[in-house]
Amino acid sequence: MSIRRSLCVAGGVLCVALGTAGIVLPLLPTTPFLLLSAYLFSRSSESWHRWLIHHRYFGPYIRAFREKTGLTGTQKLRIGISTTLMIGVSVYFAPINAVRFCLVAIWLMVAVMLYRMKTASPSAGATASPTGSG
Repeated sequence: MSIRRSLCVAGGVLCVALGTAGIVLPLLPTTPFLLLSAYLFSRSSESWHRWLIHHRYFGPYIRAFREKTGLTGTQKLRIGISTTLMIGVSVYFAPINAVRFCLVAIWLMVAVMLYRMKTASPSAGATASPTGSG
């Protein structure tokens, strides 16, 4: 394996790890890291790319972005609830009002983005997911 391919695979794995951490850590974005990992894997390893695109949890978000189909209402709700919980906990424990204000501003931007994003029909999301991985 060439050095370039090795670096792309390592970068992709690192981005998947950061994206996974972003699920539970406020202010660490999940989707951009997953999209970057999909790009890196597509340039370096077909097997890693296939794994990510067909992953039970990560795959639908990446495919929706790639195919410009939007997110289903369930996906939007899941993102909205997890973002609200994580930022809500952060606002509660933030010791400085300026930090609280910034967190609320970020929450509002995410809420507006989710509201304005195209909503795919549930059947479109079902056809985009791989067979047998719900």
